[in-house]
Amino acid sequence: MDGKSQIKQRSIATRRGQIPFPAYIPVTTFGEKYPLDNLVRPYLSRLAPAVMVSYYYAQKMSPEQAPKVPLMVDSGGFVSLFEGVNIRSKGKLGIIELKREGEIEIIHPKDVLELQSQIADVAFTLDFPIPPNMELTEAKKRQQLTIANAHWALENRRRRDLPLYACVQAWDVESAGQCAKAYANCGFDGIAIGGLVPRVHDMNLVLSIVETVRHEIGDLPLHIFGLGYPEIIQALYRVGVDSVDSSSYIKYAASGKLWSNPNFRIDDPTPTDRLHLALCNLATATGKTLPLSATEILFSTISVRAANQLSSVVS
Repeated sequence: MDGKSQIKQRSIATRRGQIPFPAYIPVTTFGEKYPLDNLVRPYLSRLAPAVMVSYYYAQKMSPEQAPKVPLMVDSGGFVSLFEGVNIRSKGKLGIIELKREGEIEIIHPKDVLELQSQIADVAFTLDFPIPPNMELTEAKKRQQLTIANAHWALENRRRRDLPLYACVQAWDVESAGQCAKAYANCGFDGIAIGGLVPRVHDMNLVLSIVETVRHEIGDLPLHIFGLGYPEIIQALYRVGVDSVDSSSYIKYAASGKLWSNPNFRIDDPTPTDRLHLALCNLATATGKTLPLSATEILFSTISVRAANQLSSVVS
């Protein structure tokens, strides 16, 4: 037996089976706001080891829409960045207060955990993103409430087959290490880092944060929210990341773009074009092979559309 064959594949166990690492997790939504997600979803079990959905969209999922692969449900704490949304304390915990259709909606850690307990195969704690240049007092408050929510969720989790990831929110390397240290050896099944998307222009900072968190948490699974761009996925894996989630594969498709060919673009893509491009983008990210029928339709569609565009340019 050679050395490679003795290396055990890292993974996390869920009630719907193992999620092998490294893993690219596509983000999806439920409801009618993003119709392309509804077209792509039937293919996700062929192309990805799991699916990610936020708390807000998870509430709109019907039982028959449940993916055939493990479903990850995050808190949707990113809504705290929207205008008119407030983060406030309730006891020692942090909650989100937002207006929807003229009414005040409260998102409490209990609400998130209850829904996750019903439908999720992997859960993430209610966190509060800290954007760059936020005033330090507010940043510290958000981190403290994020940590408090994580420990509350761990203490109140009732499903033992529900892996729970604690979320790290920070504003620099040192604060990321402090947040991760607050979770180490506490019983969490994994750690997730949020708030890196607006910092992606500084990859040295991003990678330093990841390395620091990895150092503090030991061998726990490490997930990154929102950084699923092909050019940085491998860099994240190299510094200890086990999984990433992203909706970039579908955003590129909505714009008529292919990840595998930056020079290719379909102007004014049809819904069918977008579907085929999204599947191709996802296959590129996960390293999977497209179903034969989808492959044939995709390339015939691309060929026809590209030829038409070339013809219009020449004429």
